[in-house]
Amino acid sequence: MRTVFIHGEQERFDEACAELIDRFTSRHPELDSAELIELLLDDKFLSDGMLAHWCEEDLVRALTEVVPRRAVLTESWSVAPDLLHRWLDFLAEERLLTSTDSVQALHEVIDEATPAHLTAMADPGEWSSEKFWTTTMRELGVDDSDDAAVEAFHDAVDAGELDVDQDTADEITAREASEPEPQPRLWLSPVELPEVEPHRAIAAQAPIIQRIRTVVEQADEGADKLAAALGGDTGTAELLLEWAQRAGLLRVTGGQLVPTLIATPLLDEPEVLWTKLWQSFVLLDDVFREGLDAITGDADDDEDKLPELVQSALSVLYAAGEPVALEVVAATAADVLDAEDPQPVQDLLVRIFEQWESMEALRTRPATEEERGELPFETFVELLPAGAWAARESLRAFGFRVPTTDALRLAPAELVVLLFADASPQVQQSLVANWVEHRGAKQAAEELTALLELVDDPVVRLPALALLETTGDEGVAAARAVIDDPVCGAAVRMWLQAATEEPVAREGDQLLFSADAMAVALETDVELFVGDFAELPSDEQLRLVGELAGSGHSHAEALLAALAEHHEDEEVSAAARNSGDA
Repeated sequence: MRTVFIHGEQERFDEACAELIDRFTSRHPELDSAELIELLLDDKFLSDGMLAHWCEEDLVRALTEVVPRRAVLTESWSVAPDLLHRWLDFLAEERLLTSTDSVQALHEVIDEATPAHLTAMADPGEWSSEKFWTTTMRELGVDDSDDAAVEAFHDAVDAGELDVDQDTADEITAREASEPEPQPRLWLSPVELPEVEPHRAIAAQAPIIQRIRTVVEQADEGADKLAAALGGDTGTAELLLEWAQRAGLLRVTGGQLVPTLIATPLLDEPEVLWTKLWQSFVLLDDVFREGLDAITGDADDDEDKLPELVQSALSVLYAAGEPVALEVVAATAADVLDAEDPQPVQDLLVRIFEQWESMEALRTRPATEEERGELPFETFVELLPAGAWAARESLRAFGFRVPTTDALRLAPAELVVLLFADASPQVQQSLVANWVEHRGAKQAAEELTALLELVDDPVVRLPALALLETTGDEGVAAARAVIDDPVCGAAVRMWLQAATEEPVAREGDQLLFSADAMAVALETDVELFVGDFAELPSDEQLRLVGELAGSGHSHAEALLAALAEHHEDEEVSAAARNSGDA
């Protein structure tokens, strides 16, 4: 079963969570632990998406933050550490635990964190609002499962008719108001940089540095004169004036813009200034107000839209690792911002990219004839090394997990193969060099084949086989050991036959292997999958539909459902629909 969900796959996480809870509670029915395990898994999903990877930090966080804040334990507070001990043993026995620490070492972490857990459980100031009010209601004899009773309770609290600890309630409310809404911390594949901090090599010569220097020197001349000095338009001059303020170079005194005390020394440190300009860019929402209003259609609804737009654009460009059509970046950002029309988003991105280009953080260029093809792509955008470095730091600040290939050398196989699948060929090579070489080809091959046995999902299986290929003879030997496995056997036999030219494939293997590829295509793009399927001869399409229905493949139902719903040929869609109903 899948235990790693790094792209916010809520539905698949829910399925895996339910299965894990069912398997654990079936083994330990005496614990009545389903609710607490679900709480811990929910937090792991939001934290890193790795449900079976528990390290010291995870265990300490669970005991000192997650459980005290959210779990209402009225019998014994030792339930949580006791449960975590059982949970680790369960994962280890099921061959699911992927921690680099030994089980014994993790048990010791739980014991060491238990005193801090008990202290936090006893401190109402560490609780969530929901836990605080649930506990208060139960202490006062209010049935918290009765909606009418809960409403009457809160009305009485608001009216001052009940004696509650309002100071603690206010403290909790203030803390929660300052905390961001929890969201899954999505992962992005690594990007290889030519040096640790490539902005240092280009900062002094970047056009933005001289422009900002001119802005500071002539800030009191007004936007029109500044525009003339810069050789640009008034709008850009106003943007640069605001940007210089946000970066701490200018301040308003007596209605005039004047340099700050740090302006002169900061201008003498182009590397520091470049970084401050990048970091302060998301504060320019007033400058982009008109463009943001055009996107949202509501002047009161754009407070956080600039950071969201920047985050979306950077995640697309960083993850791609290569030039991306401006239209694609705009369409993705429009989805993130719930904008019906991507054109205003694209117009605003053009203004933003102009400034990033002046920082030599990215470059734009016209699309080639080949790139245009049948699609209306006119412009391509690509992060330069300094921009990739800055994007990585910004995306981390936004809450993304953006590892380096070196940091992934200790990562579990399931995480690595998912990131490997998303990475560019250059990054794949570096990822292999770090992950495989760190543990040796034999251990790497064994970890990959163990993963193949445990996870019946083509999204994991195909990149795992691609990674297995890099382990050479050790991969072949490890694959032979699982050749009869009911989960991965067919795919492994097809892989072995291609790798060794040995006739090990069996009847039906080709179909199951093809279904794996179709399932990955479906996961990536429904329309692309259906379009590729429709290019096959009609009789072959109908044959495949029938064979899929009887294949027993774990994703056959999803494939047939997609064909039934999206295929334009009524005969094929009807066959898929009927096969799916059979």
